[in-house]
Amino acid sequence: MKRHIFLPLLTYPDATSESMITNAIMLARHMQATLTVCAVEITIPDVSNALSSLIIDAARMAREAGALSRKHASTLTQKAVDEARTASVDLRTRAIKVEEPFVVDALAEASRAYDLVLLELTGLSRPIVEAVLFGSGRPLILYPPAPFGGRIDHIAVAWDGSRAAARAAHDASVFLEQASKVWLLSVTDEKPVTHETGDYLIENLLKSGVTAEATRLRAHGKPVGEVLQSKAFELRADLLVMGGFGHSRLREFVLGGATEAVLTSITLPVLLSH
Repeated sequence: MKRHIFLPLLTYPDATSESMITNAIMLARHMQATLTVCAVEITIPDVSNALSSLIIDAARMAREAGALSRKHASTLTQKAVDEARTASVDLRTRAIKVEEPFVVDALAEASRAYDLVLLELTGLSRPIVEAVLFGSGRPLILYPPAPFGGRIDHIAVAWDGSRAAARAAHDASVFLEQASKVWLLSVTDEKPVTHETGDYLIENLLKSGVTAEATRLRAHGKPVGEVLQSKAFELRADLLVMGGFGHSRLREFVLGGATEAVLTSITLPVLLSH
């Protein structure tokens, strides 16, 4: 069955980079998947009043922000159309218009219609990343703001035997099945890890024709997310697969340590699943 990938094109206050569009198109070509790019046009509510208008022209600022968002939406969509045509990728375009405070909810909902979501990690995109990860029910690949080739051949899977790790490995099966090498990375000194399930997973991968092996690491007090990324980078993995862990407390998400580290800084594409 053909896979369907979803790339939101953020337009305000920072726009999605052109390198992220290239990354998405190269991945879609590698997967022979359909890519849908969705330009997110924002509107700013007019909250001006008599007092604020004496200090700043809030209505004018809102109009300018909206115009900038529309300009970015048009430019990025055309960039995607042109690159997809060159790469012979099946591209679909759509747009959503939403008030700025509701962008995160709108994208979490829009993502639910697709098999995989792609996002770029920047400081201002983190609320959207969290909303999609925990609210869409879909896996996402998070990219650093840099160009990457579309081919995913070597894969590192963060494994601690948990439900989140198992879910992430399952959601990455489309990549694992085609990989030439898979490593299961387990950090042994951060919390108790049941290795038996990981051994069975490797056995299943080997029986499916995938070359896989277990790699056990020690964090020595370093953040687990950093240790996993560092090892994956050392192994020249094209993708790190991780379960995203978080739970709601007082309407705020409290993230697991490894998830927090990944949502703060990444050095390679990371597939996250919750």
